[in-house]
Formats: sequence, structure tokens, C-alpha cells
Amino acid sequence: MLVSPFRLITITQSLAIFTFVMRDYFVENRRIITMPQSFGSVKSGIELYDLALAVCGSMGVLFKLSRQGLASKKLLAHTHLFSRVMSVFSNKVNPITGKMEWEMHDDEYDFHQEIARSSYADMLHDTERNEKYQVALESAIKTMHENGKPAHVLDIGTGTGLLAMMAARAGADSVVACEAFEPVGRCAQQIIKQNGFENHIKVVPKRSTALTVGLNCDLPHRANILVTEVFDTELIGEGAFATFSHAHKELLEKDCIVVPSSATVYAQVIESNFVSRWDNLKPLRNGAELVVDTPLDVASCPGAAAVHDIQLSQLSPELFKTILPPEPVFRFDYSGRSPVIRDRSTVQVLKAACDGTAHAVFMWWDLVMDTKGEVILSCAPFWAHPSNAKSPNDIPWRDHWMQAVYYLPKPISTKKDQELTLISSHDEFSLWFNLGVDLKLKDKDYMRPVCSCIAHATLSRTRIGQINDEQRTQKYMEAFKTLINKDSICLSVGDSCLIALAAAKLGAKLVLCVESSPLMRRILENYVQHNNLKSQVKVFDESSLDKEAFMRNISEKVNVILSEPYHMSSILPWENLHFWYQKYEMKNILSESCVTLPCKGILYGMAVEFRDLWKIRAPLKNVQGFEMKSFDELIDTSSNRVDCKWEAQPLWEYPCRALSKPTKLLELCLSSDVPEKNLNSSGSLDILGSSACNGIALWMDWALDPEANYVVSTGPAEDVKIDHQVSWDVHSRQGVYLFVEPIPQVASLSFTTVFNPKSGSMSFDFKADNLKVVQPA
Repeated sequence: MLVSPFRLITITQSLAIFTFVMRDYFVENRRIITMPQSFGSVKSGIELYDLALAVCGSMGVLFKLSRQGLASKKLLAHTHLFSRVMSVFSNKVNPITGKMEWEMHDDEYDFHQEIARSSYADMLHDTERNEKYQVALESAIKTMHENGKPAHVLDIGTGTGLLAMMAARAGADSVVACEAFEPVGRCAQQIIKQNGFENHIKVVPKRSTALTVGLNCDLPHRANILVTEVFDTELIGEGAFATFSHAHKELLEKDCIVVPSSATVYAQVIESNFVSRWDNLKPLRNGAELVVDTPLDVASCPGAAAVHDIQLSQLSPELFKTILPPEPVFRFDYSGRSPVIRDRSTVQVLKAACDGTAHAVFMWWDLVMDTKGEVILSCAPFWAHPSNAKSPNDIPWRDHWMQAVYYLPKPISTKKDQELTLISSHDEFSLWFNLGVDLKLKDKDYMRPVCSCIAHATLSRTRIGQINDEQRTQKYMEAFKTLINKDSICLSVGDSCLIALAAAKLGAKLVLCVESSPLMRRILENYVQHNNLKSQVKVFDESSLDKEAFMRNISEKVNVILSEPYHMSSILPWENLHFWYQKYEMKNILSESCVTLPCKGILYGMAVEFRDLWKIRAPLKNVQGFEMKSFDELIDTSSNRVDCKWEAQPLWEYPCRALSKPTKLLELCLSSDVPEKNLNSSGSLDILGSSACNGIALWMDWALDPEANYVVSTGPAEDVKIDHQVSWDVHSRQGVYLFVEPIPQVASLSFTTVFNPKSGSMSFDFKADNLKVVQPA
């Protein structure tokens, strides 16, 4: 049994908390547990495979590939056990119907799914990355030759073989490339052959830790140049320490050159009420009136240390204030000249730039690619980029490496020029930060923050942001005022539905809350007790709920059923329909005049031109002069075999211009029963913009009342203007349908939408209609 080296939590923490930490990683779709390219020495860890199978089976977590967490070559080399366990059947809970389902797949389903959902293309579309790797490789090979030595290159985790081909083209005397993920390794061999380097590059289908050196071995001798890319947004999260350490010990000469040669981590301490919405659960208010207060243990909890990776360049500088300017906090030497320190902390005394309250730390890193320190690859946001960029458009776009937010254990009030102590810490796989007002530090100041209230470990960042969204809350409050009275018997179905407590505060006679799990129930019961609502609010755990007994024990029929709606295992916007199915199953306890809130769910679509997001699905064709046809065909084959054509993305981070007006694709009447037959809708999106269409944005609007006076939207936050950038709701993830090739000069796109009530699935088909008639000049 393999043991995970990822110390996301300590062994002493409960399985329940780990369950929801895992859920946050998978469902958020922004970070995923990946096994490093090279295990190295593994300290005490959690048996991830058995645990994840149990956790995800019971929770219905769908294994979805992160856009940056499983980039390129770093992937299933160490998760093949999953593939074998899950190769025939996969078990999941349908997030819409709530029912456990078994899906049967062919033996290669998991391989194809990982390939289809990986970030290979995104990374290889990163022109700056490719160019700087090429320059650094050319310099390393030239240096070896100038010193009278042959250049023997080792490429760890070759992926498509791009870096290995760069080395061969630059004149390397030998190139050995290892790739443990067999389908990609085979593809690399094809690409290398198509580009004429099959006699110059040896591809070994192994992890680097399994490579052998010597006569008739994988490497005939130690290499003197190492090139690899084993980095994630946190820099160290993919096992870079173990990879470099093992390579220097077993595979490289002492005077070798490593590309990249070093890395530096930067931290910027900021004040931001906007950013803190993703961390601290705030009270629910009706205007200035306090309605639902936050329990003391939740308000004082240090939160979770899990990285929150976002595209910081899309965060307006107006939304935060710098307390401590960007400062280098760690340097990692990959050259082998310095010892590898896997666990350490740095302490820096710095002066505050202004009065304020420190809430969080922004983090990013840069790579020094060459031995002279002349070739730098920076992941800084635009305001801190070494190029002195003025806007996000002035720096290279990449999604495989983003920036990260780390939330401080507690807010710290500061005064201008006050000396503050920045504590930066890391272990082998993760980072965390703390801030002090003096040098009287204690052991706990160096420790990783651990959620003590369960809420931070249970709720995703997106969900915490939704709960803290004052405008969203106010719409529910206004709708409740027209609906809730002293005779209201409410049934709330959803996850972390704190808004249901507001119904009790506004006078409802009884509120019955059905939460999806024991931890969700504990969180809500904590809020109920703190707000003195035990006589009005009863909380139930859906996973152990005896529905027949539940319905027998209700003395009065429910006349209001409400939901936010939100279900923790939902990923796409339209997957939050679970409450509709629950309502249908509990219809015996509903009065004939029962009101449903929301009463309608409206699915919208809009044709857009994404500035950069299209790259995550676009074919490579040619990269740095190398043909990538075999890789494009592999991605295309895998995508057509297993992949869903639409995915969830936080579109506020990915600029796009509107090419059509928002168009209704389907309307669901949630006041009625779930239909027995498929619902179909068709129409067209009229393209009014001047650019080529490369995607469709999809979202749900939830009408809280029949007149749609109060609508909670997961889509545009402002009125849409054709050919202008769209402003998106920042506390929701929208659906995205990306075209493989942009569609130019089209007058409209026809669409067909099908909702299958049996499976709860939504499917779409978009096709180009008439070409635009271009008037002669």
C-alpha cells in the first residue's frame, strides 16, 4: 500500500475533517491531491488511497482534474492504483438526485479522463515558459561544451518531450527523458520521432526514482544537466524537494547544471475586506439589523491553511491595501550546491506601509532559469511584476501556475511604520504564514493554522464567499418579508443553509433544516444554539435521515420549502437542484398551498470571446518549432471518449467580451414536481459582437418569487454590453463550453438544451448558423 506524503492535516485530526478538506480540494476544482514525480523519503502520512476511496465514495465526490494541480507530466504516474481499482466501475453520488450511482467504463477510462482534463495544453501554450526553458537549456549545453565536457541531459517528467527536444536541438550529446504516465510517454515517443529526434533521445517509462545508472541501464552514466518542471502554484506542492534531492544523490554529477537553478518565494501582506470574505464567516444582516450572528468559536477560529490559488492580476488593486510590500521570504537552491531544507521558518521584521488591518498574505514565486541569474521567469501579479506592467494584459497569462492567498490566523491591526514580524513557514509540500506585532514569538506562532470550528474545513472558499455576500443575503431577506409569517412551517433543504435561520428570526413558526452530512448538521446546530433558536429550528442529517419517520413526526404540513440552493458536491451551476428532488420525495408533508423558494431556475447562455481561457482546450499544433500533432490527436481522442464538453470556472478570473446578449436556454418550474420526461429547449444566440466566438458562458438565475422581483444570479454582476468585458459574480462558478477552434463571422449559434430528470443531467449542443454578410467598403 502506498502512503501519501501529503501532510494536508496531521494524523491526529479526525477522519471527518479530512473528508471535508478533501472535498474542498476536489469540488473547488482548483487544487487536487497529486502524487509528486519522485517520492523520496516519506514521513508519517495518511493512507490516501484507501481513505480517498472511502471518503469520496461516501460523499459522492467526483474526481475532476484541476486546471493547475495536475499539469502535464506530473500526474497519474503515482495514481495508477486508482486506475486499477476504478477501471471497470466507478461509484458516485449524483449531486442533483442525491442517489448513489454506478458507472461502467472500459479499462482505459481513467487514463483517458486524466489526459482529457489535464493542463498539458495550457502549460505548453505558455510561450514565455517555453522560451525561457529553451534559452536556459542552450546556455547550459554551451557552458558544458566550453568547459570541454559533453552535455548529457536528463529530462525528468518529459510529458510531450518538448524540453528533451529543445536539448537535442541545442546540441546535447545525449538526452534521456523519463515519463511514468505510459499513455503520455508513448505520445512523447511519437512526437520525438515525428520531429526527427528518435536517434537522439531515449524515453524511459519510469519515475525518476526508479531510474538506474550504469552499463545496460536506463542512463549509461550520470547526467550533467538536469531539466525538469515539477512546480505548482505553491512551488513545492508536487514534490520538488524529493525530485531534486534524489536526482542529485543518484542521477547527477556533482558539477551539474540544473534548469531551473533556483526559485524565490515572495509574500505581500494585505488588508482587504473583499478577500477576507473567502475566509471569515460574517453575521447575516438585514440592512444594518443583525439577523443571524456568528458563533464565537467560528468567529475566533484560525481557519484552514489550505492554499487558495487565484488569478491575482484580476483582483483590482482598489480592492486591497498593502500592509507589507512584496518581500522575498524563501530561496530554494536546486543546483545541489546547498543542502535541501524541507521544514523551516523565516522571521523578518518589517515596517508597515500604512495604518490598517492585516487579513491575508499574497504569495507567488519566480524561477532563475540559468546559472548567471539573467533568465528569470516570474509568476508575480501585474502590480509586482519585474516588467513594471501597468495592467494584466502586459504580462504573460498562465493557468498552470497562479498566485495564492493565505489567510492569517487572526486579523492584526497595524499603524504606519510599526514594526511587524512576518513568519513564513514551509514543510515538504506546503506553505503557511503568520504575523506578529513584536519578536516575542511562541511555538504556536510557527504552527500551521488548523480549523477548530469545523466550518472552515467543511465549507469551500466559494461557499464562504456566498454566505458573506450581503447583496445576495438581502434578496433573500426581502423575499422572506413577503412570505414568512407566524404560521410559516418551513422546510430547508441544502448545505450550510444559514439563510434558513433568518426565516426563523423573521417570525416563522418552525424551520426544519435537512443538511447533507453530520458535519453540516453540527455547524448549523452551533448557529442555532448561539442564536437562541432551538425552539424554532430543528436540524436533520440527510445521510442518516429516516424519511418515513421524519414525515410521520411532523404535526403540521410544510407551507414553505426553501433552499439557497447549494449542494456541496455540486460543481456546475445547474447541479444545485438537489432540493427539488428532495421536495418531490417529501411531497406528502407539503400543504397544497406550499410555496417554493426559489420558484424558478433559469439557465442562461451567452456567446463570448475569452481572452486567454480558450488555451486550456485549444490544440497546440506547433510549439517552439516542434510539431505536436500526435499530442493534439491524443487529447482529442480522450476528450471525445470520456470528457464532458462543459466545465465550471470562476469567470471573474478569466476576462471575456460579450458577443451576444444573455439568452434563456431552459427554464425549470421548481414549484412543480420534477418532470417524468426530458425537457427540451432550442433556439439561437444572435452574435452581435465583432470578434470570433471561442466559447459559451453558462449560468443559473434563481427567481425567489413568481414576479422575479428578487433574483439571485450566478452570472453577470452588471448589465452586459456587446464587445465589452463582462463583470461576473465572484462568489459563483459559471459553466463554460469551449470551442476547439474559434468561430468567426457567424450571425448566430443555434442551441439545443436537454434536461434529463431521471439522471439530473443537462446537455447542450451549439452549432454555427449563417455566416455574417460583410458589406463592401
